Amino acid sequence: MELEKRFSIAHFDSWPGDLTYYEAISNSSPEFRREIHDIYFGKIFRCNYREQEQWDDRQKLHEVTYGNVMGVEATDAQVAQLFRIQSEFGIQVSLTINQLNVPVEIFYSRGDRVARDFIEWLGGYYDRGLRSCTLANNHLMRTGMLRKMFPEMTWKNTVNQQVTTAQQVIDYLYLGYDTIQLDRSLNRNLGELRRIRRAVETFRLKHPERNVRTCMLVWEDCLPSCPFKREHDDLQPYHRRVNYWKSGPGAGTCSRWRDSATGKSLLPRAGNNCYWVTQQTFQEYAALVDVFKFSGRLTEYTPLSGDGKLQFGWSARNNAVSSFGEILNHSLLPVSAWSLGAFKMAPFERNPEKIRRDLSGSLWLTDAGLKLEEKLTTCRSQCLECHLCERTFGMPDIDSLVAI
Repeated sequence: MELEKRFSIAHFDSWPGDLTYYEAISNSSPEFRREIHDIYFGKIFRCNYREQEQWDDRQKLHEVTYGNVMGVEATDAQVAQLFRIQSEFGIQVSLTINQLNVPVEIFYSRGDRVARDFIEWLGGYYDRGLRSCTLANNHLMRTGMLRKMFPEMTWKNTVNQQVTTAQQVIDYLYLGYDTIQLDRSLNRNLGELRRIRRAVETFRLKHPERNVRTCMLVWEDCLPSCPFKREHDDLQPYHRRVNYWKSGPGAGTCSRWRDSATGKSLLPRAGNNCYWVTQQTFQEYAALVDVFKFSGRLTEYTPLSGDGKLQFGWSARNNAVSSFGEILNHSLLPVSAWSLGAFKMAPFERNPEKIRRDLSGSLWLTDAGLKLEEKLTTCRSQCLECHLCERTFGMPDIDSLVAI
């Protein structure tokens, strides 16, 4: 099937080095580069000034930061290399501003100084060629000002806004967003995805001048409807100084239901990931969603020394393929066994027949695994009424993972 510009992938914002990511993209296969829809990166807007605002009782220093909830951002030198990637390979780069907690100064500073500074800051990237931006600010989008000032920009909402229904998708399109990033819960709700697809097609007929898309975050290992998610997003921006995952609050969350060695979910129910076992299941999702997004801005650093590339790997047997298309074309199942990463160009096993033999023992390829795959497409994460994940993997029933 056609996979051109199907995947939104992360820039590794937490990695050191100016050229590492550029080199990994440059070394990657042309087939994989064609599969990339965009590369998203974080950058934080900062504005410091002294003023007595209308809510202040005295003149004070205002230190405004507005950006992304991951707590990391690309360096200026890395951003320059991202624009180099866009220029040399035709892969669009996309700025991410996904912080839901909007600083009050954005809207209410005297003389709109902060809003003006923010727009000027954003305009600097636009002038350099930025044409895609995630922005978690519905009030600002509602004004229509950004679409007028940056007419060639594609605007995305953030997955953190939890767009879960066809009606919400249409509402966000009318707010002015062009790409609707869907809530993680829809990974387990094919019925609503079909309704969303029909609604988007109807919108396209009514507004042919708008180039609108849907995007789904398919792999992140976030607990469905996690009760800690909103607070996590408020604490995570301090990641450079305070590591949420190693702190008291963080230690009582994700690490409880993830594998301590890999950081991956212990059970499918412990994350919102799409578990595509067969090509048919992937194709069913691909018929409903325009772009698939992979997380990764906090990817742990791996020294590559200029000798690395982005590819799909299956670490259990040191297997690797150069593009997602190879997985489908050679039936290297389960499809979701493969993860995108930056690997040194070591002697990986690349023979399709050998890889298929290595994968043949996967539980996902058994009748029980295929039954679970089918269930996960529609289960809506109502685990209390199901427990099929635990029973498939030979574990006792768990009413709530938060209790672990």
